[in-house]
Amino acid sequence: MTVGRNPINAAEVNNLVGDVLRRFVDLKEEVGHHKESLSTLDLKVDPYNMTADDETLLKTAVLQLDTDLDSIDMTFINRLVGLF
Repeated sequence: MTVGRNPINAAEVNNLVGDVLRRFVDLKEEVGHHKESLSTLDLKVDPYNMTADDETLLKTAVLQLDTDLDSIDMTFINRLVGLF
């Protein structure tokens, strides 16, 4: 036995990689939901009361992250997590 998280067979490699890819797909979807919900919110008013600069920073960060994640070719990732 080897100390640490070294996979010992193909099934374990498959499960470890599959878990990471599934979490990635979930995170990608969550970022997309945040982008959609933030696009309709005015964060400068109650109950948020953000400054205009903070609102811009937050929305721009989420929009850029969503744009970058959407540019990833999901063909093989979806196949590996069982979505295709």
